Amino acid sequence: MPIVNIRFTVFFTVLSGFLLHFSTPSMATSLNEVIRNSLANSITLAAARQNWIATRESIGSSTLTSDLSARLTSTGSLGQSDNKGGSGFKKTQSFTTGVTLSKNLYDGGQTNETTRLGQIKLQASSANYAKVEQLVILTTIESYLDVLQASRTIKILEKNRTRLEAHVNATRIRVKAGAVTPTRLAEAKARHARAQSDVIIAKTRLANGEDSFQSLTKTNITSFVMLESSGLLPIDISDAEIMAQTRHPDMLSAVAGERAANQSFKTFKASVKPTLTFNILANTKHTNGSSLDKNEVAAQLVFSSPLISTNATRSTARSIAASYQEAKLNRAEIKRKISVTARGAFRNWKTTKIRLNAVLSEVEAFRLVAKGIANEAQLGQKTTLDLLDAEKDVNDAELNLVTAEHNQVLAAFKLKEAIGDLTAESFGLENITGKLVGLPSPEDPFHNTFPFRRQVTAD
Repeated sequence: MPIVNIRFTVFFTVLSGFLLHFSTPSMATSLNEVIRNSLANSITLAAARQNWIATRESIGSSTLTSDLSARLTSTGSLGQSDNKGGSGFKKTQSFTTGVTLSKNLYDGGQTNETTRLGQIKLQASSANYAKVEQLVILTTIESYLDVLQASRTIKILEKNRTRLEAHVNATRIRVKAGAVTPTRLAEAKARHARAQSDVIIAKTRLANGEDSFQSLTKTNITSFVMLESSGLLPIDISDAEIMAQTRHPDMLSAVAGERAANQSFKTFKASVKPTLTFNILANTKHTNGSSLDKNEVAAQLVFSSPLISTNATRSTARSIAASYQEAKLNRAEIKRKISVTARGAFRNWKTTKIRLNAVLSEVEAFRLVAKGIANEAQLGQKTTLDLLDAEKDVNDAELNLVTAEHNQVLAAFKLKEAIGDLTAESFGLENITGKLVGLPSPEDPFHNTFPFRRQVTAD
């Protein structure tokens, strides 16, 4: 039967049982809270925000060719010459100061085209930010679930170790009573030693997982609760592919990259168009004699246009053409990759659900078998080794169940990431980092010192 409008609240029915083993209402921390802390403390995400701000602020430099400019020039000279009349050396000196105001009345459209190019690059930067955000969230979820899986595994292994320890003690008593041989005791001790090592390995994994989790989220928690969030998953594999092609950050970035490469043609074309500039010049000159002093003010209207196509111009045009073809090919390759990834993620999610159902049946069956063998052992129809083997099968099946539940939940989140929907907004946490458009501009380090030096702030 096809899956229709599968909500997170449905597939988290499994997660509910998976998480509530270790939930204490007074101490519990939800996954939403964990992701909230991760987003707020992520250095990678903070760096991505600064990259976006830098891209946004660079759009302002697009007005370079149409801004009013003012320039001060000052020159001076000092010299002395030998007079042939024998009157000795004659000193000469002059000092010239000038101010020039310049404004492009028409810059060939460079300002408009460069501004459009900057806006397209900002869209690409937004897509890159979304990709980083998805990565931060997915890494946090993986760390969260790893800690939970390790905790559940330790509980099962501790139960198995305690059971085998009791078996060792019972076997030791039976050896003293002569009911069994020392070989049985050695075998029991070997099983117990293996169980002890399994617990140690699991505790090491838990410690490593908790360390990684704390470094990501700056959060110490002792219990977990079910995620209280909802969202739609793809209906079928084609739906997953379509969603990925329209939402995934890599696809959005590739589309923006192609548009930027195309816009580069227009920007370059505007840079070689004629320009019309208006200049106002004011100069004053002082020399030894007042007869050579002068002050002048002039206004100029300068029309400038290239007459020939240079090697540099043709080379730049060819480079832009090649970059555009690269961007088109890159977009096609990105589309192929995200489509394959989305289809694979959907299949993995479906497979983990089937695997989980199979393991649930396996656990139930092994428990029934172990119960039956226990009854038969009491009647002498089965040996203690038969019972131990049956209990080991139950233990292994329970460990498989923990892994299957872990994989099923993680596969659902990875499917969300593959279609570009694992965002802070999907968790209702978009207010943590704020919208990109609302990020404030950084303080101008040259606001009162330009152009002489830059103010440096302490880290």
